[in-house]
Amino acid sequence: MSSNAAADFDYEHFINAFEEVTYWHFAWYSQIMAALLFGRIKHIQGHHECKFGQFLDQNLIPPTETAEFAAVRNLHQQMHEAASALMASQDDTGTVEEELFEEFSELQSLFAAACNALLRAAITRYAQITTEH
Repeated sequence: MSSNAAADFDYEHFINAFEEVTYWHFAWYSQIMAALLFGRIKHIQGHHECKFGQFLDQNLIPPTETAEFAAVRNLHQQMHEAASALMASQDDTGTVEEELFEEFSELQSLFAAACNALLRAAITRYAQITTEH
């Protein structure tokens, strides 16, 4: 990766947009939890339908954070699949399969950690670029 590609990348826009869609992701997660707590069936948006997935599909990847970006993308997709399975397991009494809930919760934790790692790497690189110029 050339240093010019990193210097030309709009890290400030990426960081700001990533922070915003992360907010929307956690709002989605809260809606899932509310649906489970209150026994409501909720349509689960697919990976490409939600704001976070659309951000991943439509934005350039920070040139020095491709591994972190890939981890976020993969975990986001897995989490949407786990949420769909979890909500589909909800029976007439509002009970869900505990194993599916644990998987969904674990993926959420891994996803949050991956998002933090990507954001931290992008912020660090952006700081390096701005101090170099």
